[in-house]
Amino acid sequence: MAETDPAYRALRDLRRKRQLHRLGNIEWFDAAYRVYLLGFFGGGTILWISSSVKDGTVAASTSASFASHAPAVLGLIAAMALLAGLRGGSQGGPIALEAADVVHVMLAPVDRRRALLRPAVQRARGAVFAGATAGAIVGQLAGRRLPGSLLAWAAGGALYGGTVAAMWAGAALLAHTMRLPRWAATSAGLAVFCWQAAAITWHVPGPATTTGSLGLWGWRQHPIDLLPVAVGLIAVIVGLTQLSRISLEALARRSALVAQLRFAVTMQDLRTVILLRRQLNQESTRRHPWHRLGPTRTRTFTRSVWRRGWHGLLRFPATRIVRLAALAAGIGVLQAAAVRGTTPAVLGSALLAFVLGLEVFEPLSQEVDQPDYTDGLPVARGELMVRHLAAPSVALIPFAVIAAAAAVLAMGTTEAIIPAAILALPTLLGGAAGGVISIVRDAPDPFSSSNQQAFIPPEMAGFTTTLRLLWPIVISALGTCTVLIVRLAVRHGDSTIGAAVRGTVGSLLVAGLVAYWTKVRDPIRIRIRAFMDEGRAQTSAQRSRSSS
Repeated sequence: MAETDPAYRALRDLRRKRQLHRLGNIEWFDAAYRVYLLGFFGGGTILWISSSVKDGTVAASTSASFASHAPAVLGLIAAMALLAGLRGGSQGGPIALEAADVVHVMLAPVDRRRALLRPAVQRARGAVFAGATAGAIVGQLAGRRLPGSLLAWAAGGALYGGTVAAMWAGAALLAHTMRLPRWAATSAGLAVFCWQAAAITWHVPGPATTTGSLGLWGWRQHPIDLLPVAVGLIAVIVGLTQLSRISLEALARRSALVAQLRFAVTMQDLRTVILLRRQLNQESTRRHPWHRLGPTRTRTFTRSVWRRGWHGLLRFPATRIVRLAALAAGIGVLQAAAVRGTTPAVLGSALLAFVLGLEVFEPLSQEVDQPDYTDGLPVARGELMVRHLAAPSVALIPFAVIAAAAAVLAMGTTEAIIPAAILALPTLLGGAAGGVISIVRDAPDPFSSSNQQAFIPPEMAGFTTTLRLLWPIVISALGTCTVLIVRLAVRHGDSTIGAAVRGTVGSLLVAGLVAYWTKVRDPIRIRIRAFMDEGRAQTSAQRSRSSS
């Protein structure tokens, strides 16, 4: 269909008018100024934080070991992206249209491929931009400890991140347009992932090792590494040419879910975001638990909450368990990197632990999602919520074993076994405490008034929003940064076991304080609210006496 076709011109005009209606009366100068502020302050903040970390340059032997093992490890990330793309494409991704496009445009007498070309290109372009940005940030951090300039490392990281994102988008488009069954997509992705994992373990060539080698272009360049770039671009182009084979049923389902997802992100409702992401991935709980709990003779309140928590945890699907195991392994690797001198790895482990807490504390989330049922029980809400922390905390034990094993493998020495075994579970508990804060904070507040924040200035509202987003991650960072105590012990030749014990105390202290906050949160808020109401009442009385 040529661009002069009336149908295509009408489609283009409709999308332009809908975009103008969505953006409102925002001038191009205002939009450009916002982008400038975001780029200037965001990039400046990243560079300032990066430069404030005074990690020394690695030794020559460490550099040689890094050059030998890093391509395979970075290739594992590319294999994970390929697996995610194949699974997402088989489940209807990666395109998500607005409901109007699905209902009217897809059923109109227009070429479906041309109608889908623009949103598909925008999706692939956004993924490549996000991947390149993340790669550039990590690259400039690596350039501060490895040979090569910061600019070269940032460019190499951006090339690697963009290539991985292109492979993800291309795999998703091909899996969707080829109508690949979920089992076939999962099997193909797992085969590549397991092969790449074997390449790390036994030092054999892997299918994504060349892709991982792109991440080292800030140090050295191999022309053969450009092959994955071409493969990613070809996959995206071929997927775009097959857009006419896309499933309308998948587009209709995803359009409704993505609209809700965007609204939940705007409202900063992380709990709803997680639930909608599970629906997008067609992830549902098991009909039958992995293990059926036997009957119990005693029916106390604590035991009932304990059994209810395990009833939910034992219905986790296999995909969620694998995702939790991957998060735990990533935390272990990043903790090992922090011990070996890469301080920013602590922030990465905190983010992964925060996501792990959101996932594993599902019983608490289910309690928060049913406030009417919770408030109808003859027990304080804080008491009920703090008891829901017990079962997920015990469920973290196998993931702590995975994190400890990953940390020992990343350290490459058997001397790390005992410190990792001591610190693994407390670190996961302390890092997951940020997720607990985010979950409990989303609970409805029956003690707040509807006009409580009606007169808050916009500046204070923005500060409150920022604090609301960052505070749980700060708590997770406090729970995971205790690994730095072990690093200090290694540098000064002290006992790493004693340092691990001290780190354990710190992480457990963070987790204990969060549990106590969960229990007393509502009584404290009631007291604060009563104090403020009393102050306002006294002020009103004084004004009435002075006026009379």
